[in-house]
Order: sequence, then structure tokens, then C-alpha cells
Amino acid sequence: MINKSVRKKDSESLLSGKPVYMEDMIFHKDVLTLKALRSPYAFARIKSIDVENAKKVKGVIDVYTYKDVPYNRFTECCESYMEASPYDRCLLEPLLRYVGDEVAIIAAETEKAAEKALKLIKVDYEVLEPILDPRKSQGHSSIIHPEEDIFCSFPYGHDHLKNIVSEFSLCKGDVDEEFKSCDVIIERTYSTQAQSHCMLETHRAYSYIDANGRIVIISPTQTPYHMRRQVCRAIGIPASKVRLIKPRVGGGFGGKKIALVEPFAAFVTWKTGRPCKFIYTRNETFIATNTRHPIIFDVKIGADKNGNIRLLKCMP
Repeated sequence: MINKSVRKKDSESLLSGKPVYMEDMIFHKDVLTLKALRSPYAFARIKSIDVENAKKVKGVIDVYTYKDVPYNRFTECCESYMEASPYDRCLLEPLLRYVGDEVAIIAAETEKAAEKALKLIKVDYEVLEPILDPRKSQGHSSIIHPEEDIFCSFPYGHDHLKNIVSEFSLCKGDVDEEFKSCDVIIERTYSTQAQSHCMLETHRAYSYIDANGRIVIISPTQTPYHMRRQVCRAIGIPASKVRLIKPRVGGGFGGKKIALVEPFAAFVTWKTGRPCKFIYTRNETFIATNTRHPIIFDVKIGADKNGNIRLLKCMP
């Protein structure tokens, strides 16, 4: 194959505009539409939630809250086995941790019915103090994950009761002692912005039950095997009961390695026996998915009079 042109297998279909993305693969006529009611607060607890009026809307099949879903901890991260990320997520919870966090999930025959039902859900929130500065998070009175069953598979310094996801240090030599012999020391603080992956095809999933009784999930995920594992863990069913099909990914850039829509779609199909689709709007993709996180870090550099750098210290 060296020095030869290799044609992409899907190049003709892409150039001719043939169906190649997830929504093009929906073949059921009775597919349900899923919509999420999202938290308007950065940190809050659900004191009470009333979904009875929403359930009465014509075309609404069901409305799910934290009272209706399995309580199984999983991680949104789908990159390895075992994941270094903490298992700190459930499908729905009474504690809401960001603006856009899922409060309830509506399954309806049409998008119009789902949108109407969203407006009829009544929620009484206890608004809590959010943590908006990462440098104030450790030891803050607001604990993002106060649950006792949070765990991490690796000893990476995770301590959820102190709001620490992970903590480690890498050092060579006696840094503090070496600074004493430097002629020039420069200290600066730098920060980066959050970056959205902004893929063309937003997060989405389509699920149904096949002839063998398995839940089939069609999703443009970047990590299908790990995604299937997290879906099974979230719902509480064996991997033999779930098949995940990954069509062409309509953009990802690392943003589609997280279990967001797939567990919900699989759960509703598992509960209702109906095929369903959960498609994020562009706004939901911005507010309710992972980004490249902003970083604040201090840099301290020591050098001699000739400009030779003696050491570097970088602290987040």
C-alpha cells in the first residue's frame, strides 16, 4: 500500500449525500422522543417534584425522576478499563450539580408533546451555594459529592469529601533547596479558557429491542465497547443484553467518549419496550456535556546569570 492511493470506504456515500449519520439510521415508525428537564441552578437539591400534569399530556408515555431509575454508580468517562475517573454518576439524582443537570426525562410520541410536558413539571428546589472558583473548592462548605458510595478504581488522590477528583505530584530533586542558589526567579500565574468540542453532529442515541431481546443502541460514540459497559452498569443489566452499533461519528474531538445520552435511551427502551431517540439540541451540547476544562496554574522558574534554567515548578 506504500505510495498508492487508498480510497476511503465511505467516501462515495459522503460525497453523494447518502444516509450515513445516526438519525439517518432510524427505521422504526413508533420511535419515542426523549427530552430532559434541566436544572436552572448551578447547585441545588430537589425538595419535591410533581410530574402528574406532565404525564396527562396527550402523547406522553412516561416521565422519569430520580425516584424511578436504578441507583447504580457509573462514570461518564468511557476511555479505558478500568477507568481512572471516579464512579460518581447515577442516571438521575436529587442533588443537581450544574446548570443543565438532568432533573427529569420525558418519553413522548412526538417532540411537541415532550416540550409541552416539560413546562408542566413542578419542582421545588433548595438552592445551595455553588463553587465557582476551583481554587476555593478544596475544603469548601459545599460538597459536590457527599455520597458515601463514590469510589475510584485507582489511588490517584481522589477525595470527594474534599472536592478533589485526583491529586498527585511528580518531582525530581530538592526543588525548594535549588531555588536558593538561583540568581533569577520568575513567578507567573496562567489560565486557559474552557473549550467546547462543537462537533457538527450533536450528542444523540437511538435504541430498540432486537429479535433476541437485546437492547440495541446506535450512537456516534467514539468508544463503543466502553460505552456499552457504562450503559450496562447504569441500568444494571449484563453486557450480553446490550449491543452497541457505532455509525460514522459526525465529529467528536474527544467529546463523544462520555456516557450522556446512551444510558437514558437504553433505560427508556428497557422500561417501555419501545424504540426511542434522544437528540441534544446545540444549546444542550454547550451546557450539558463535557468540555476541555479551564486550567489555572502557577509557574516558578529559576535560572543562573547566564540564562541557564536550573529548575521549573508548576502547580495547579
